[in-house]
Amino acid sequence: MLRLFTRRLLSSSSIARNAAPKPAAAAAPLNISSVPEGTPLNLHIKKSGKEPLAKKDEEYPSWLWELLDEKKQVDNLKNDPIKLKRKEMRKSNIKKIRYNNFLTQL
Repeated sequence: MLRLFTRRLLSSSSIARNAAPKPAAAAAPLNISSVPEGTPLNLHIKKSGKEPLAKKDEEYPSWLWELLDEKKQVDNLKNDPIKLKRKEMRKSNIKKIRYNNFLTQL
């Protein structure tokens, strides 16, 4: 059978896996927004009127920063088996769709 996939020898992901782990910065806070205060967010959610502006990090609710924490999200999924099952089914369905799409291209 003809081999369809080639392996990249010098991909950045293999270099990153072999590199030494970087020490975590203990002084850096976890909840830093990506835009400075007062920046227009360009969300285009209002047909007329001004665009919403970014606020200070302290003005946002605390649960918003928890959405960025992967460990917290995994713990939430472990506590709710229905959501965990849905997520697993979604991943398996996407995998099946990609596989079937690949087979149709042959």
